[in-house]
This record gives sequence, structure tokens and C-alpha cells, in this order.
Amino acid sequence: MYGVGMPILFPIAALSYFIFWLVERYQVAYTYPMPPAMDDRMVQNALSILSYAPILLLINGYWMLSNKQIFWSSLN
Repeated sequence: MYGVGMPILFPIAALSYFIFWLVERYQVAYTYPMPPAMDDRMVQNALSILSYAPILLLINGYWMLSNKQIFWSSLN
């Protein structure tokens, strides 16, 4: 969400998610018990909530790029 103002966050987030993915794959394969069977409601709910993420990124990015205090340290 803050990547527009601080672009270095995108590669940091990609690296973090990759490490998280590796650790979770290991945990699921070797330490977690078998989960109960579920339908796809949880996935559909998560996707419906995450569909608003690009809008939040655009709104926050517009605010960051149009805010004079971020770039010039002015109070006006």
C-alpha cells in the first residue's frame, strides 16, 4: 500500500513473501496435521475482500504523490 511513496518496499515484500512461502511449504509438508475438508467459501471471501486492494493502492499513492509535505517538508 505504501509502495508508491517508497518503491523499495516492492522487492522487500516479494522477498518476504517468498521466504514465507518456503517456510509454509515446509511446515505443511512435515509438521502440520491434515486439515479438515472445506469448501471454497473461504477462498471466495478472501478474493472478494482483496479485490479492493488495488483501489486502496491507487488512493494512497495519489495521496502520497500529491502531498507536498512528503517531498518538500513544507507545511502549506
